[in-house]
Amino acid sequence: MFNRKNDSNPGERVVFETRPRFLANLKSTILKLIILIGIFYYFRTIISAVITLQEYVVKLVWLPLIQGTFYLLLILIILLFLSIIFDIIAWRRKKYQLTNQRVVIQRGILRRKRSSIQYPKIQDIEIYQGIIDRIISAGDIEIYGGHEHTNIVLEDIPNPREVEDMIDRVMLGEEVGFKTQRSKTPKRSIIEEYDQKFKR
Repeated sequence: MFNRKNDSNPGERVVFETRPRFLANLKSTILKLIILIGIFYYFRTIISAVITLQEYVVKLVWLPLIQGTFYLLLILIILLFLSIIFDIIAWRRKKYQLTNQRVVIQRGILRRKRSSIQYPKIQDIEIYQGIIDRIISAGDIEIYGGHEHTNIVLEDIPNPREVEDMIDRVMLGEEVGFKTQRSKTPKRSIIEEYDQKFKR
């Protein structure tokens, strides 16, 4: 969540808050994970092939192929693992927020970046969805401001059409996403309802 004490304007209320859709945002991470699983699965096969190759190469020149391949695979596994962890942390640190005054994007791990656009400055909104994005109900929303280089992109946001509709309704001044207080009626027991139903 955002630190609302330091980052929000007076009277600003949160309408909607989310982060990018996990599967859509981490496509490269899923590919890295598949490669990592493949390396683990074929590790012995690769080492066996290198041992066989080493036997033929030793006759010509001595090269430490087995050790080199082992360390290369080990370094590759460590780099892939760290990259996957970094991608997941970056996904967790990326947040989108709609308030009653503006659209806000916050991202970054070591260096935090915060972008926002006020609703009166919004000129146009475009939605981009690929085939996979439509299947998992995600997409990119690009919000254009009145000046050059004032657009912001909500990447891989869940349900982009609903979010666009929410932005449009907030721009028109509707109270969106705020829960209305309902008066609670006391619940009656089943016996009381039965007595009331069959009372003559």
